[in-house]
Amino acid sequence: MEASPALTEQLGPAAAAALMECIPPFGWHEIATKSDLTTLEEKLALRFDARMHAEMNRSIKWTVSAVFGGLAALGVAVGLVSAFVS
Repeated sequence: MEASPALTEQLGPAAAAALMECIPPFGWHEIATKSDLTTLEEKLALRFDARMHAEMNRSIKWTVSAVFGGLAALGVAVGLVSAFVS
């Protein structure tokens, strides 16, 4: 982006060029504000919490199923051993 003639006249060519290099190459409307970042953080936190909740439910269901399956297998094994011992 080239400096305007008025800016060049006020600051001089080198200073005007240096100032123009500091301006982002996109519109100011594209820059995120602190409130934009806060909103994004809240949305990500909610999404993470929901995902974590779903994963914990899945893990608990799998663990409970595994424990009851193990207890059932243990019961069958004890029944078979007692049948052979008697």
